[in-house]
Amino acid sequence: MKFIIVPFKNFKSAKTRMRKDLSTQETEKIVEKMLIHVLQEVSKSQMSDENFIITNDKKAIRIASRFGIKIIEEEKQLSESVSIDFASKILKEKGATSVLRIPGDLPLLSFKDIDYIFKKAKEHNSCIVVPSKSGSGTNAMLRTPPDIIQSFFGENSLQRHIKEFEDKKVQYKILENENIGLDIDCLNDLEHFRESRPNNSKHNTFS
Repeated sequence: MKFIIVPFKNFKSAKTRMRKDLSTQETEKIVEKMLIHVLQEVSKSQMSDENFIITNDKKAIRIASRFGIKIIEEEKQLSESVSIDFASKILKEKGATSVLRIPGDLPLLSFKDIDYIFKKAKEHNSCIVVPSKSGSGTNAMLRTPPDIIQSFFGENSLQRHIKEFEDKKVQYKILENENIGLDIDCLNDLEHFRESRPNNSKHNTFS
């Protein structure tokens, strides 16, 4: 079975870089809109068998429940990598053969992008890595089986994941995707995103 996991720390500490330029209220509003968008698109996937969020944030849990997203509640997030590997172990026990990690801050994400990852993984019989726009981060990763390599999310995660795949002789494919590649971490990201969207675009709701 193919599962999706969305990690989410909490609203109070999300996007520390953005908080330097925007108020807490403005930042949390943007974070909420992006999370809602991501969970909504995840729930539309035609190829995922079950969808999960791992978090300890009560508001995020309520939002996820609206979209039929199942909850893995953690006491405390030590790091995203620890959370993802913990969740992947649980999901493997639930019968997952593949787990796709999707972050909660992708304003352009479509369920079609998600299903394309699953299709490419099947086509190439491989794990899939989708880089961030900068080319150094990992914005999505599908592992088959879910614990085939350790997670290294954070700075220079793409190269660290590639090294892990290669060291363990695991077949993988790097998949470029503009919609998944764009995440919003700071005010510059947000301004670039706003400038690149047409005025009538549905994605301008993140403004």
